[in-house]
Amino acid sequence: MTAAQALALTLACEVPLILWLTARLPHLSRTRVALVAATASCVTHPLARRAALALTPDMYRTGLWLIEAIVVVIEALWYLLWLRPGWRRAATWSLAANALSATLGMLAWKLI
Repeated sequence: MTAAQALALTLACEVPLILWLTARLPHLSRTRVALVAATASCVTHPLARRAALALTPDMYRTGLWLIEAIVVVIEALWYLLWLRPGWRRAATWSLAANALSATLGMLAWKLI
């Protein structure tokens, strides 16, 4: 999977999920939520991908979990900064979005 394909998959998973998770918060503009979610992924995804590609085979499993954990924290902080949902909500959104995209990404990797 190319870097562009991987980023497209991430955006296709994470942005709609964040929009869905925030749908009951009428004070948040749909456009703002979509832009914040897309920006979070566009910032963290290339860095995470580069870090994952640098892992050796014996480091891969542990390293991938560590990279994903760091991404979850960074994106939660991003949501907290730009959407002001509170820490618990921001962390939940980030964890859900990254769990979905990481799972689908791993499945796509196996299928390609």
